[in-house]
Amino acid sequence: MEILISVITLIIALSTALVPFLWKRYISRPEITIQILLINFISSNLGLSSKNELNEEGFIDGNNAINMFELTWKFKIRITNNSELTAFYPELQFKPDGPIFKLIDSLDKYYPLRSAETIELFFEYRKFEEKAGKERTVPSKVLPEELNHFGLLLSYQNSYKSKFYTLFNNSDKSNVFLRYKPSQYIIN
Repeated sequence: MEILISVITLIIALSTALVPFLWKRYISRPEITIQILLINFISSNLGLSSKNELNEEGFIDGNNAINMFELTWKFKIRITNNSELTAFYPELQFKPDGPIFKLIDSLDKYYPLRSAETIELFFEYRKFEEKAGKERTVPSKVLPEELNHFGLLLSYQNSYKSKFYTLFNNSDKSNVFLRYKPSQYIIN
């Protein structure tokens, strides 16, 4: 009976020390959230399109001419650490099969994201269209369809080098906290 009590006491003592260690190492994680904010929208006329036809006098009718327009949406990515734990080695990845963005700022992988800290990165999306001036896309806060479903993946580590992920989905503006990298973000 004394041996059984000694074994139980030993198990309780070990689990009391082991559970907090395992919790910190594998379960305790920084909670990093991502927000996408539209800054502005620009539509620039790049000139006449080669699709225009000449009229009888050999000129292009300016009222009905097809122009080339460059549409640019400028965004801000706001990454915030909403926990008391520091996130190490943060890396940002756009969804590989989504639209192609131009990242103006870059996330420094070697700069840890401390508790309650926010980092803002700027990026833009460009699209070209050939339309008559009357039919051109009017600047607005409405995003084109291809921008409604893009995603971002932020990977980071805790102080014990355990990896964690935050998956941002632009269609519902949600952040999902993951332990494993989603398969659509694994590039072979």
